[in-house]
Amino acid sequence: MSLTKSFDYSLPENHILKRENLSPKIKAALLGDPREGWSSHSNFDGYASFWLRIHNNLRGGSDYLVKGFQRLLDEAGSNLDEAVNTARLKEVGANVVSFAHHHHEIEDHNYFPRFVQLYPNVEHAISLLDSDHRVLEEALDETERALSYLQNQTADRDAIARAFNGCQALQAVLARHLWDEEEIIVPILLARF
Repeated sequence: MSLTKSFDYSLPENHILKRENLSPKIKAALLGDPREGWSSHSNFDGYASFWLRIHNNLRGGSDYLVKGFQRLLDEAGSNLDEAVNTARLKEVGANVVSFAHHHHEIEDHNYFPRFVQLYPNVEHAISLLDSDHRVLEEALDETERALSYLQNQTADRDAIARAFNGCQALQAVLARHLWDEEEIIVPILLARF
């Protein structure tokens, strides 16, 4: 999906690594429906609730990875390979990375272009999400590299620390992106699907 020419993602109010919430300009273009009323909306049990479940699964997987690698770093045990395998961190990590890549691919190629067609006023908001996906892809790729190192090498403290740092960075990017994406997309889903 191409970005609109007048949208500058590098501005602090737009970039996922710099923004603390959606800018007033983006918020002004969104459909109503504040978050606290979503679950009581008549269309909530359709796509909106499905979308939120996907996001909650991504958050849960990311949290599991960060907590799991943190526990391993805090342990004084000598058999880190066994601890990594017992915690299923490599498997969970591979699933989170794959699931996030697939989810964002579907959004970029199917949902986002359609939402802009239906609601042209959200074009900047969709451009923001599309740009977020590029940063998120880098975080996913970095996490995948750290996890693959654990699969190819003996798990030592350095490898676990690298995986922990990658998962922490991914968790931060996911948290900001998923929250903002919900603010933008869920009202569309409630109104239309």
